[in-house]
Amino acid sequence: MNTIEIVRYFETKYPLDLAFEWDNCGLQVGTLNSKVEKILVTLDITKNVVKEAIKNKVNLIISHHPLMFKPMQNIVFDSPRGWIIKNLIQNDIAVYSAHTNFDVAEGGMNDILANALDIKEPKLLDEINNIGRFGTIDKIEFEVFIEKVKSTFNLKTVKVIGNTKKSISTVGISGGSGSHHMYAAKKRNCDVYITGDITYHTALDAIQMGITLIDVGHHIEVIFIDAVTNDLQNQFPNIEFVKSEVDTNPYKEY
Repeated sequence: MNTIEIVRYFETKYPLDLAFEWDNCGLQVGTLNSKVEKILVTLDITKNVVKEAIKNKVNLIISHHPLMFKPMQNIVFDSPRGWIIKNLIQNDIAVYSAHTNFDVAEGGMNDILANALDIKEPKLLDEINNIGRFGTIDKIEFEVFIEKVKSTFNLKTVKVIGNTKKSISTVGISGGSGSHHMYAAKKRNCDVYITGDITYHTALDAIQMGITLIDVGHHIEVIFIDAVTNDLQNQFPNIEFVKSEVDTNPYKEY
C-alpha cells in the first residue's frame, strides 16, 4: 500500500481546505508515492519522536502539530529542526500533519474533546472562526466538574480564572490556544470555557467579562494519538500502527 492511499482517506474526513490560512497542514517531509507498512502517530515532532520512529522502523509519521509552520530559510543539521529533517530523509520517513483542518472538521479534535467530557449534542462554538464546541452536561457543582476535567485529561492540576462558586451545565471547549474564543463562549452563555494557553491579560479580561475559564494546557490534544490510530487501524488493518510513547509536553509539574 502507498502512503497516498492513507492520505486520501484521511483528507476525505479532514480536508486540507479547512485549515486556517496561517497553518501548514499536509505533507511536511518525504513523498506520498512510497510503500507504507508501519505508521507512527504523535502529537508533536521532536528529536525523541524521530528517534522513536527510527527505532520502530516506520515509513510514515502522522502528527497533529506541524513540523514547520513557516518557510525555512536554511536547514542546519546542528539545529534541532535541521537534525530532525536530516534524519527523516536519511531513514526514508515521511511526515504528514493534520492540524487546524483536524481541529475544525466534524468528528475532529473539538468533537473528540467535547465527547470526552460527555457534552450532549455539541455544537459549533465560534461561528466566525469555525472552531470549538459547546453544549450541556448533567448539572454539577464546579468543584466536581474540575475533578472530572482533570480525570478525563489525566491532569494533576489546571488553572482556573473567574467564579468557582457556581453550578455547571453549559460547557464550551476548544483545543490548543483558544483563549480568544472566550468571547464566543460568553455569547453562548457557557458556565465555563475550557482551552489552553490563556495569557495573563486575557485572564484579566475574562474576569471583567464575568466568564469562568479553565486552562488545561495545550497538551490535552494528545488525545489525537488514540483517536487517529484507532480510526486508521480499523480502516487499514494490514498496516501496523505505533502510538508514540514520547511525552512531548514541555511543561513539568513539581
